[in-house]
Amino acid sequence: MIMNKPAISVIIPLYNKEAIIRRSVESVLSQSFGNFELIIVNDGSTDNSAEVVKTIDDDRIIYLEQKNGGPSAARNAGAKKATADWIVFLDADDELIPDALKTMFMHIQSHHEVDLVDFNRYVGKGNKRIAQYHPINGYITNPMRAWYYRLISPGCGHTIYRTSLIEKFPYDTRMRRYEDAEFLIRMLPHAKVYSSSEFTEMHNADTAAASHARKDVKEDYFGYLDFHGKNFWQKMCMYALFLSERDYYPVDGRKLYPTLYYRLDYYILYKLLPFLKKIFYRNLSL
Repeated sequence: MIMNKPAISVIIPLYNKEAIIRRSVESVLSQSFGNFELIIVNDGSTDNSAEVVKTIDDDRIIYLEQKNGGPSAARNAGAKKATADWIVFLDADDELIPDALKTMFMHIQSHHEVDLVDFNRYVGKGNKRIAQYHPINGYITNPMRAWYYRLISPGCGHTIYRTSLIEKFPYDTRMRRYEDAEFLIRMLPHAKVYSSSEFTEMHNADTAAASHARKDVKEDYFGYLDFHGKNFWQKMCMYALFLSERDYYPVDGRKLYPTLYYRLDYYILYKLLPFLKKIFYRNLSL
């Protein structure tokens, strides 16, 4: 039995965020709920990020260092170190709002059977704070479908995961772009999900790293779109990503998916699905 076991492990993957990492760390340390551990994984930073973190004195901080392996490798390393039964990932340039962990803990206590609880977030742009649209409160009967329609949006800072779920579905370390989408498409069909419109995170759009196509397509989820054995909504999510990303990889796309460019059935379904949204979610005023 682990003495003084924390209820929640917060994991921050860190790579070259010296200007913002203190704010992110302090947003965790100043939480109204205190029974947590904070695992910071320095993923081979080349700036002064490590020095900034090491000036913060708090016994709840666990600091790890590794060679640069990307966000997936850093998150997996943090999850392996975690001792709590629940995990919250937080990007190094984002912040938890003051009652975030308290809100999360109350929900996992009230919904013992779920594997993850998804919450809402604010997006900060300059002096503006914009609320992300997140309309569903309650159990999600088809998480993959709900994610396709962006009615839930599991991600760093606004989702708490059961640790055993992350152990079963770790992030794919080959990917450094859209690794989160690959993770969700693989994991969501197997998870019991609860959704809350309460807010837990401030996403700082001004300091977020822009997502650019990789020089090597094999560092992008676009390089691994495998439709075999997937259910309908997984396929539709992958097809939507294919359509949005194919222009970034015109040569690789043609080599990897020569027939996908001509799948008229997928294209018709993709165009039809927005009109079916109200049928699937009659109780929402969308």
